Amino acid sequence: MSNELIRKQISDYVDQNADRLISELQRFLRQPSVSTVNYGMEECVDMLMSELTELGLNAQVLKIDGAFPAVLAMSDTQDEGKKRLFIYNHYDVQDPDPVDKWTSDPFSADIRDGHVYARGATDDKGNLYANIKALETLKAVLGSIPKGVKLFIEGEEEVGSPNLEAYLSQFADILQADAAASCDRGVHESGRPQMYLGCKGLMRMEIRCRRAKRDVHSGQAPLIPNAAWDLIRLLNSMVDENNRVIVPSYTDGIVPPKDSELALIKTIPMDAKEYKEEYQIDRINGAPADSDNMVETLLYHPTCNISGFKSGWTGERAKTIIPCEAMAKMDWRLIEGLTPETAAEKVLKFIKESPYGEFEVELGHGVMPYKVSPEDEFVKTACEMARIVYGEDPVVWPYLDGTGPFGIFHNYIGGDIINIGLGAPFSTANTHAPDENISIHQYLTGIKYMASLIYEYLNLT
Repeated sequence: MSNELIRKQISDYVDQNADRLISELQRFLRQPSVSTVNYGMEECVDMLMSELTELGLNAQVLKIDGAFPAVLAMSDTQDEGKKRLFIYNHYDVQDPDPVDKWTSDPFSADIRDGHVYARGATDDKGNLYANIKALETLKAVLGSIPKGVKLFIEGEEEVGSPNLEAYLSQFADILQADAAASCDRGVHESGRPQMYLGCKGLMRMEIRCRRAKRDVHSGQAPLIPNAAWDLIRLLNSMVDENNRVIVPSYTDGIVPPKDSELALIKTIPMDAKEYKEEYQIDRINGAPADSDNMVETLLYHPTCNISGFKSGWTGERAKTIIPCEAMAKMDWRLIEGLTPETAAEKVLKFIKESPYGEFEVELGHGVMPYKVSPEDEFVKTACEMARIVYGEDPVVWPYLDGTGPFGIFHNYIGGDIINIGLGAPFSTANTHAPDENISIHQYLTGIKYMASLIYEYLNLT
């Protein structure tokens, strides 16, 4: 049977069973699985195990002390010389608070205007369920699920995946694969399919300073050092007027975009006017008003971001004081050539040599940047299937502008991993916010796409 005929049968099966596939998605979304408060987690695992076992997969619950369980479902072992495909999703979701801001109950999975509304609809239970239903579709079309599929579902992504590496390390012998896909994003705002070939790294830090033994009357300001001013001066000395990092030698060794990556950048739609309207901003940091330079700026410039600042008195009543303490939380996004360790070393040296006094620094968990070549075999197959199923060229990002633990997957499973968007576009999905949703059309198309991609890749020799 030709691949074209298989794809037609996949599409026909999804279309003919659309109402049931939507109803079953609603049922899955109605099961809470909030990892931050351990709400519904065990029940969600039970539901997953029931569905995956019913499909005929070898499904098992993986457990590590102190961690929420992960679920691993595998088809039959692939023949020697054939491809193996690892697929990553997570079943935990964000806390639905503030509940009063939702139009309907966060776990009602109501349908409005062609979308299913529920916490986890796009991040990530809708995408996860699309993958499960893709395997169901392949079983219906082929008579059995193709050999070599490994579906790994963790339950701690929304709390930072603290035990993901431990899981991958402990079970590495059964997780080996030639390629991997994470399905934890949506399609592009234009409706075109979308994928990311890597992600930025991350360094977190918290900076504190104390200047007096207590808050002091502000009349003493000519003499008493102000902790807030000292910290503000330090922070301001880290970046220029366009928020580019100017810590000495910080950008040494950074790898510039390759020709193949620059070619991808030119295909990514990004309009300065629309961008400013979307975020209600009056300017764009350090980027001319054209899409090529905006995308390159977004992806290939390391960042220094203040995510929180605390000092002094901010209550309703007047209180004229010199704050004795100040604190800032920071995140630094890293690109290829800059590791969390080297970034921390350079920033800590800069802070120590600062003329603004002494500061205490606490480093958080770091994440390495990660990138897959556009010439990778699985990337090419994923792009080809996107063109066929969606009827449009995919939007392919060399980097995710954010950070994920993708680099550790390669260390333990062997193959490289890319991130594929199946749900609603980021601008409309309301991810992590009230009225999170997934487009029904994109959910059903995502099933068709993943079924086609799984079949196509596993049949490559």
